[in-house]
Amino acid sequence: METETEVRELLPELPSRICLVVYTGPGVIPEIGSAGSPLAPGLVSWTLDPSRPEGVLTMVHSHLRSTLFHEFHHLVRGHLITGGKPVSSFMEGVISEGLATAFERDAAGSQPLWGQYPPEVEAWVDELKSLPLSAPYADWMFRHPDGRRWIGYRAGTYLVDQAIAASDASAAQLVSVPAAEIIELTSRYR
Repeated sequence: METETEVRELLPELPSRICLVVYTGPGVIPEIGSAGSPLAPGLVSWTLDPSRPEGVLTMVHSHLRSTLFHEFHHLVRGHLITGGKPVSSFMEGVISEGLATAFERDAAGSQPLWGQYPPEVEAWVDELKSLPLSAPYADWMFRHPDGRRWIGYRAGTYLVDQAIAASDASAAQLVSVPAAEIIELTSRYR
């Protein structure tokens, strides 16, 4: 797979064997008609909605490559649905999603909606920092009950952008840096 070769050049720690499982159905990001997940070590899923007017091939050509960049970053970092590294704070998920989003954007050349942060992102960061590990992940990462979308992804991308500026390292180079250290880097940038 050409995308795997591209990512492996940037993330040589990528597992030697990767399985991509493709599903169809409505459980996708409505704006793009597809969604990816890092299910387990070496296992990524991609779901697409075949009922979309643009058609399956257009979605494959438009979104699969950038999704794989994002999900492969998670594989290397160990931010997985099952079998990943232990998590001790909500911010670990925020930083992992921010890193994968920055990697997707910078290395794959995409412009993910969940990586575009608003002017009030600093307030979002403060909200996220105060959350316990048990906070409802989907509310803060996908759609909050108050209507906000991708709070954790956007705030995470903002923090990662600050860490990249402070360290002059890429999201690929920061793949194994603990979340607490990345947050510490952002304090140097502010």
